[in-house]
Amino acid sequence: MTEMSNQEIIDRYLQRFTHSETSFRSRKYGLRYFFESRYFGYDKHVFEMKKRDAVDYFDFLNQLDTISFRTKSNKWNIYRSFLQFVMEYYEDFLISIPRYCVNWRPVHKKAISNKDVVMTREEVKKILDYSYNFNYYHYLIFRLLAETGMRMGEFLSIDHDDVNTEKRYVEVEGKAGRKIYYFSKGLANHLALYIKERSLKNFECDALFISVQGGRHTRVLINRYIRRTIARVGLEKWISAHTFRKTINTLRKKMGCPKEDRKILLCHKFRDVNYQCYVKLNYEDYIKLYDKWNPYKHLYL
Repeated sequence: MTEMSNQEIIDRYLQRFTHSETSFRSRKYGLRYFFESRYFGYDKHVFEMKKRDAVDYFDFLNQLDTISFRTKSNKWNIYRSFLQFVMEYYEDFLISIPRYCVNWRPVHKKAISNKDVVMTREEVKKILDYSYNFNYYHYLIFRLLAETGMRMGEFLSIDHDDVNTEKRYVEVEGKAGRKIYYFSKGLANHLALYIKERSLKNFECDALFISVQGGRHTRVLINRYIRRTIARVGLEKWISAHTFRKTINTLRKKMGCPKEDRKILLCHKFRDVNYQCYVKLNYEDYIKLYDKWNPYKHLYL
């Protein structure tokens, strides 16, 4: 049998799903629950795996109270898919995937969710003030998320030439094609300086923000930055990147921003035929709309 490292085998498995970024990332993160020491922590070679290791992993997932049942089931199916691949791709490796002793318990603790969590203006300011003083790079990431409310997938798609600091907008790749988000003059000034400095460095990746590894950030990494920051500023809310989107939409509603304008500013798709066919706005209209309904304009960020 070819002697390869666990990571090489995992990478070989993941290569089969590179056509879909969502599938690739979910499988990559799902396998961490089996291999990483902070979770189940299988520390031997893949080819040494026994049926009892699979049973023990199932029991680990079954008793876990930090993730939902749907997530547990998904991680178990990813693990089974991985085993099937290894058995069929590599010679002389065979493992019996357990069936009869795999029974999910009838009741699972409801996983903690931040679905209804939003921040106040003061909490957003607290996060940004701390980041500005202690990690300017994180400050730019958080402020861009806070002021635009863009989705995480859209944020991860941004290249450095997608940002127009003079006209104060960023063009992103969304679920329904290219979209435009606007931001404040203050953030435009910060981004202009950052992009100028970034242009002096030679990166193979075109992403606006570059990870330590020299590539694009991941959803997990951005949320990790956020969790570390909120812990340091003493916030007890479970805040993720998507919380910024819910927060700016909620704050606009409290300001009296009409639903139609909130949809425009968050790049929601309109199903209203009247709007799609007859409402035509230009760049100046969008900028005025953004400035009018910017809930952070008086926070001196």
